[in-house]
Amino acid sequence: MKITRILTTLNEIIFSFDCAPEAITVFEYEPLAVQECALLSEHTLEVKDGKAVLARFMGKHDRLYSRFEIYQGETRIPGAQFVTDFDIAVPENKSDYPVLPTKKTLHGTQEDILALGVKQQPININLPNLMTTVKTEDTIDFEHDGKTYYFLKEAVEKVDAQMRESKRLGLIVTMILLNSPRLFGSTGEKALLDKCLHPGFDFESPDAFISAFNMRTNAGQGHYRAFVEFLAQRYTKPDSDVGCVVGAIISNEVNSQYVWGNAGEMDVKDYVFEYNEAMRQAWLAGQKHSKSFRVYVSLDQYWHKTAHNVRFPKRYYSGRDIIDELNRLQTERGEYPWCVAYHPYPEDLRWPDFWHDRAPDFTFSTPKITFKNMEVLEAYLSQPHMLYRNAPRRIIFSEQGFNSHSGALQSLTEKMAEAGYVLAYLKAKNMKTVDMFMHHAYTDNPHEFGLNLGIRRFDINAPHHAGEKKPIWYAVYDMDTEREEARIQKARAFIGEELFDYLLNPPIEMGDRDTSKDNEFG
Repeated sequence: MKITRILTTLNEIIFSFDCAPEAITVFEYEPLAVQECALLSEHTLEVKDGKAVLARFMGKHDRLYSRFEIYQGETRIPGAQFVTDFDIAVPENKSDYPVLPTKKTLHGTQEDILALGVKQQPININLPNLMTTVKTEDTIDFEHDGKTYYFLKEAVEKVDAQMRESKRLGLIVTMILLNSPRLFGSTGEKALLDKCLHPGFDFESPDAFISAFNMRTNAGQGHYRAFVEFLAQRYTKPDSDVGCVVGAIISNEVNSQYVWGNAGEMDVKDYVFEYNEAMRQAWLAGQKHSKSFRVYVSLDQYWHKTAHNVRFPKRYYSGRDIIDELNRLQTERGEYPWCVAYHPYPEDLRWPDFWHDRAPDFTFSTPKITFKNMEVLEAYLSQPHMLYRNAPRRIIFSEQGFNSHSGALQSLTEKMAEAGYVLAYLKAKNMKTVDMFMHHAYTDNPHEFGLNLGIRRFDINAPHHAGEKKPIWYAVYDMDTEREEARIQKARAFIGEELFDYLLNPPIEMGDRDTSKDNEFG
């Protein structure tokens, strides 16, 4: 016997079984990512036609977010523990996920957005920038699960302005949800940070830019869920002038968690257990308001057994281990359609000629996934045991770019970036499950680790610091237009026809690399 799904309607939670018992006992728990959670309610329910029904609301408490354990007598019934399905009547926005004519994605001025044919963009939103624990005349009240949370009106209005401009330009938006105590406009409010930062966050590490979301306490998870639901309710309404959001990336590059999603030192399984619940709760909050709302795990290029995750296994993980553990938890805790936001920068971020990358190969055990072998990610997620309801999970390439040098190598590296964009973009276009190819960034940033990742040079005196167009600007401009074929031939000649064609359709090995003969000699 198994719980096959848990469906929420407007007023009910419906449990379905593959082999129906006559009666069950349902225990409802807090959804915290800890060993012991408070019991919220207990119910004995009759099962009819393989289904049992529980009221969705208990006063102002919404059981949508709860965790359930179900017993027949003394025997616990395995299967889903959280809501896995939504009745179509629940979300206000019933639209399908938009199908766009281009995967081109970047930030920029209105002039460039229109000229380049961009149709989507990600936007960073930081919880400690938007929320507060103190109600004032400058806050917005938001009711969530029977409690009131407070949002800073001025900070919300700035997000409103971004969304309004995106909607006006015909762009869809994927939010990047962050929890940084120091950056991204954080107010630094101690009372809020005490609730929202992960309890293990390492304040002493100068490289801990972002905290993991706190899934361990009621206050932490309550603020997080209110944060996500506030954004989903406000920005997914199709008839609103700010209604352009289609999903959310949860934190940033969590396989390098000590930098971008810090929770202190943790084993990968423990970290993913908590992160999985942050993704699930975000999906539940988003689906409540929009039928096609997506959530994404964010991963950098470090895929499998690289030096940093072998040397510091409690601080840095392989992307593959993250994916495997998320997939395992689907059976144990209940499935939901998480997706993947990947960052396939070149092997060495300083050099844009990814076609010369040495570490990446075309097997599942490649140490890195870069532009060179992007297709490995899609192949890995397309394995039968990785599918969500017989379909592979969607991919967005949500942050990557091509550095160019200053000085003597400026011209050469800018030509490399120009050609590299064309090949990488074509590879992404050929992939069946990819919906976005974000170029990071719009202008060179003098404060970004010494890299020049823009499609325009930095000009301190220009509006938005958007200086002279670099050669890569014209590559972006030409793709998905009648000029594309000429642009492809130019890039193909620069990289080399044989190598270009090989990497455009590389031979992916559906398994790990054969190492049996690595040490043979003589």
